Amino acid sequence: MGRILEQPYEVNLQLTAVLSRLSSFSHPLLHEYLLNPYIHLSPCCRSLFSVLIRLMGQVMQRIQQVSHLSDRLLDTRRHLLGLKQETGLEHLTLLRGVVVLEEFCKELAAIAFVKLPLDQDHLDQD
Repeated sequence: MGRILEQPYEVNLQLTAVLSRLSSFSHPLLHEYLLNPYIHLSPCCRSLFSVLIRLMGQVMQRIQQVSHLSDRLLDTRRHLLGLKQETGLEHLTLLRGVVVLEEFCKELAAIAFVKLPLDQDHLDQD
C-alpha cells in the first residue's frame, strides 16, 4: 500500500479491492487493525492508518512538481472512466495513484460508517 503512488494502476485496484473486502468483514481483529486509527502496535509495525498518513505526506510533496494539478487530475479521472482518449504521460502513474488513493479513502470511510455501532442511548431517546 505504501507504494501506491509508484505502482501500476491495475495493481493498485487489486490491492485496494482486497483491503476493502478485508475491512468489510465482520471480524473484530480485522476491524481493529484496519479501521482503528488509535490501535497500539509495536514500533516496527504499521497500521493502515499510519500508511495512509505517510502516503498523504508523499502526495503533498510530489504534487508540487505537477503543473495545473486540478486540470490534470480531472483529465486523469476522465481517462480512467473512458471519457477521454488521450492524457499526458507526464506524472501519469502519480496522478492515477492519487485518484485510486482518494477513492480508497472514501470507500474505507463508507465501510467504517456502516460498521459503526448504533448508540443505544440515542435510540432510547427517540
